[in-house]
Amino acid sequence: MSESPRKVLYRGVSVVEGWPEKIQAAQEITTCIIGGKEAARVRYGEEPDDWGANDRPCHDCCAIKGEFHVEGCDVERCAGCGGQRFNCDCEASDEGDA
Repeated sequence: MSESPRKVLYRGVSVVEGWPEKIQAAQEITTCIIGGKEAARVRYGEEPDDWGANDRPCHDCCAIKGEFHVEGCDVERCAGCGGQRFNCDCEASDEGDA
């Protein structure tokens, strides 16, 4: 049986060790490319739906209001279509255009 990953307390939430560093690194990636143009990423709390940013960190990646989500977070919205960023085709289609 494999050993469970170590957990740390971060912003009052138990997260996998190393996760706080992923949140910090995500803050350096402020834009994405959509339709061949640079677009600002959507910060936690700027989504059209209320994900509770005024009350708690993101339930998926632990970003706080005003921060960028960690890559692959299911809450982060695409700046192009408004859907889930990790699951939309806006950025993927750009790669094929290059």
